[in-house]
Amino acid sequence: MSKRTSKPWTPAPGKKDVLRLVKEAHEKTKAAREAGEKPKDGYNPMEVEAGWYDWWERSGFFKPRSDFEKWDEERIKQDGQFVICLPPPNVTGSLHIGHALTNAVQDSIVRWRRMRGENVLWIPGTDHAGIATQVVVEKKLRKEENKSRHDIGREAFVEKVWEWKNAYASTIHGQLRQTASSLDWTREFFTMDDARAEAVTEAFCSLHEQGIIERATRLVNWCVSLQSAISDLEVVYKEFAGETKLSVPGYDKKIAVGLMYDFYYVVEETGEKLQIATTRPETILGDTAVAIHPQDERYKHLHGKHVKCPFRNESIPIVLDDKLVNMEFGTGVVKVTPAHDPNDFECGKRHNLPELAMLDKNGLISAEGPFKGMKRFDARLEIVKELWKMDLFVGQKSHAMKIGTCQRTGDIIEPYLMPQWFVNCGDSAARALQLEQADVLKLIPKRYGKIWYHWLNDIKPWCISRQLWWGHRIPAYECFVDGTPCAVDAWVSGRSEEEAKKKAIEKFKLTAEQAAKLTLVRDEDVLDTWFSSGLLPHSALGWPNVEHPDFKQFFPTQLLETGHDILFFWVARMVMTSLIFLDKLPFDTVYLHAMVRDKEGKKMSKSTGNVIDPIDVRNGITLEELHEKIRTGNLDPEEVDRAIALQKKYFPEGIKECGSDALRIGLLANTSGNSDVNLDISKITAFRAFCNKLYNAVKYGLEYSLGLDYEPPTTELVAPLLSPEGNPFHAWDKNPNVDEKSKTLRSRATGHTQLAKGEEVSMPFACHWILSRLDRAVTDANKHFENYEFSDVVRCIYSFWYDDFCDNFLEISKPVMTGKAEAHLQKHVDVFKHTLFVCLETGLRLIHPLLPFCSEELWQRLPGDREARGPSIMIADYPRPSGWANPGIDAKMTLIFDIVHGLRGQKASYQLNDKVEPSVIIACKDKEEAQFLDAEKTFVKFLSKIGETKIVDASEAVPAGCAAQVIGPSVTCYMQIADLIDIDAELKKIQKKQALLEKTIGSLETKMAAPTYTEKVPEKVREENAAKLANYKAELADNLTQAANLKSMKK
Repeated sequence: MSKRTSKPWTPAPGKKDVLRLVKEAHEKTKAAREAGEKPKDGYNPMEVEAGWYDWWERSGFFKPRSDFEKWDEERIKQDGQFVICLPPPNVTGSLHIGHALTNAVQDSIVRWRRMRGENVLWIPGTDHAGIATQVVVEKKLRKEENKSRHDIGREAFVEKVWEWKNAYASTIHGQLRQTASSLDWTREFFTMDDARAEAVTEAFCSLHEQGIIERATRLVNWCVSLQSAISDLEVVYKEFAGETKLSVPGYDKKIAVGLMYDFYYVVEETGEKLQIATTRPETILGDTAVAIHPQDERYKHLHGKHVKCPFRNESIPIVLDDKLVNMEFGTGVVKVTPAHDPNDFECGKRHNLPELAMLDKNGLISAEGPFKGMKRFDARLEIVKELWKMDLFVGQKSHAMKIGTCQRTGDIIEPYLMPQWFVNCGDSAARALQLEQADVLKLIPKRYGKIWYHWLNDIKPWCISRQLWWGHRIPAYECFVDGTPCAVDAWVSGRSEEEAKKKAIEKFKLTAEQAAKLTLVRDEDVLDTWFSSGLLPHSALGWPNVEHPDFKQFFPTQLLETGHDILFFWVARMVMTSLIFLDKLPFDTVYLHAMVRDKEGKKMSKSTGNVIDPIDVRNGITLEELHEKIRTGNLDPEEVDRAIALQKKYFPEGIKECGSDALRIGLLANTSGNSDVNLDISKITAFRAFCNKLYNAVKYGLEYSLGLDYEPPTTELVAPLLSPEGNPFHAWDKNPNVDEKSKTLRSRATGHTQLAKGEEVSMPFACHWILSRLDRAVTDANKHFENYEFSDVVRCIYSFWYDDFCDNFLEISKPVMTGKAEAHLQKHVDVFKHTLFVCLETGLRLIHPLLPFCSEELWQRLPGDREARGPSIMIADYPRPSGWANPGIDAKMTLIFDIVHGLRGQKASYQLNDKVEPSVIIACKDKEEAQFLDAEKTFVKFLSKIGETKIVDASEAVPAGCAAQVIGPSVTCYMQIADLIDIDAELKKIQKKQALLEKTIGSLETKMAAPTYTEKVPEKVREENAAKLANYKAELADNLTQAANLKSMKK
């Protein structure tokens, strides 16, 4: 990114002053410090989060900068532009925790880019979700009124679906707002609003005119219960190890699946029997051939022969097919049912076989004969009985298999041959594949390129017809003259009925007389939901009007972020439609996030009771309240009982209030490697504790470390400042590591606007160190945001706040802030304060994309010139590297922490609490280290809770009564404890532990030395035992050393 050249963006003045809005929206902001008001004790997420979102939205902070100022190509090149479309959630219900992850990922990257000064637009919207929404509304209608959609008619039913949509769209909006999603609501869309309807109509008609959409008779996924074709994504494949009883809609008794049936076909010319296996005996009624492999020596004598149909008075051919038949599998003979199996359909095309339908749309046998009118699975049993009577049935056996079922109804899917509208995607799929392989379209993680190739390399025509009432009705018309179809293909498309009539007259070359008798019947079907969502993001920006201001400014977008499960069904289709209509990619990067599962790795489902509403995590909810949500929901009675039972297992104490910030950062922390997230709510609770720590650390820093009278120094630079220790000095305008923002950072850090009379002012080591750690966190956070490594963003920012600042710098600075430090440190109290302020102010900007509410609340409370700082943290500058990072300083501080940890551990081993402060001698072999530790021993004393501390040369004798603690090759600490403990009692404890360790080690060594140990004990267990033995021996060595130390004190 280039350097920012403009001032921090502020919206154009509105009716109300921005600073006055701050006070209005959150009274604790502007006047709190002047009134001496203190933040309340403890972090209360509901109180902290209240009011901010409404104020952000009213102030226009979610809108792109181009709404307020010119942002042309040159400006985009200079400062950047970032546009992303929210994957529109379905209006089937409220958002779940998976949506919360999507929104957390997108909002964090949006806020980061907005703070970097880019022109940012995040477009909100919702999806009508044809099948899913129709199913839930039908279920509700049946539950509440005991009626079907056919009972009330299409118009009344669609009206009920609109009522449902309006209710749940409102719920979704509320959830998005409560979780801080900074969407530009002025540009919200719905996939069935007027603008999107126009785009859908234009797309269908244009594709039909180009010959890319055609009407054809092909196999579709037919759901008998739903009475509609469904997409591949809505087919759930269930695996069965063998014979299983399965509940199927429309049947009182469970249906047996997981069975293989063997039967004979009789060769017409020779009378011999060919044994064939099938899992669907009812489809024998639709067989139009039997296939063998052309190279199979067993059946070469049957080439050109026929077999007799057991239930039709006709014979069917034996065809040769090396694609359908595997000679090594079964008997090498396969029945072919082109109208009811995808592989058989392709075989039928290769051999020009009839496509004989034996089943109707209601799942009833349609083939003439004794089984006509029977339900499909009842007919299966009857056909087996008849084959037995005919001496053609061999037997049945348990068989592992996979069965496609409808995601919405649970019904078993039937491959069904019917005329539908199809999109031929071959050419656009080839381009999409080529662009990904050339890395023009980037998939993150890259491993999804293989899946991209799998779907697009051999793409099949896409069925876009759905036999539903809710959705975009297909803008196609069947044409009749005097009640007779105009042709075999009597269909035309039209943006209006008037246009369709003109097309019909032209296509069928109708005379004036015929045209007068022309009638058009619009297709009753609606389009697949993915057709309308596949027109995003360009339809969300005004397409097909390419002169729309938003389309001209924001298309193409930069990023699509979504789940990997819809890479083909949505992402690929957006790419293909954009290439067809606009000849460019709709975005250049696709980030595919992990899927959220429950803590046991199971898929979340309302019927299982493990679905988590993000607002329940935010607000907290009792177990009984969770049960009540299930009872008043839309589940079937048996599903209610199962869900409640599982809620008791997963959430025995309900869900504790965590707040939106903790929810967001907790989800982002679990996105490592883009593998599925097994979400344990306790992990979110842990981040709620982190928010509490952050809140209280800032509160402490403001009240006690800085004090209520503190004012930060001016940010104006009059003269160059000193460079960080260990780095060569550069004037600001010549320092390659520093930009405008870092100048401000260092001026605040040193607290000087100029150097009086050229006097050199040295920076205290602790201040150097924390600024180095801050700079490292800033560098890493920007890098990880750039690479979409969200768990790493969390890790580096969390580590700075929790470890570096809260646990270390705040503690280190306490003796200086309280006037208890040595004189050489105490004189730098102002520098410590300015450094602490910089950490607070910069650190809050650093963490804002992760914790928007908490960071805004605390940032508004910081002292200083609010007008100069800007009205809101969300439009403040995101920190950039300043040049303070110094590995040498980090290494020195690591030595201090190693000593502190060693001394704390030593005190704990002798059960000395913090009130007991033993004297310590630190012996150093390295003179530079000794000088450094002598200068910084205040921090060692304070953090270790020890008394008098001396730094000596390692050659000096150590007084009696000291316990040694080796810190490293050049540093050893000696703690004077002889007068603080009962040496004999401590020795007895150690000896008792020593005996237990020696016994344990001996027992384990005996077990591992057994002659059959290697052969009988699994490798993993052997590795675990070896690790245990090493740990026990190390513990024993420490025990012996401690005993020797104690014995030496008695001399």
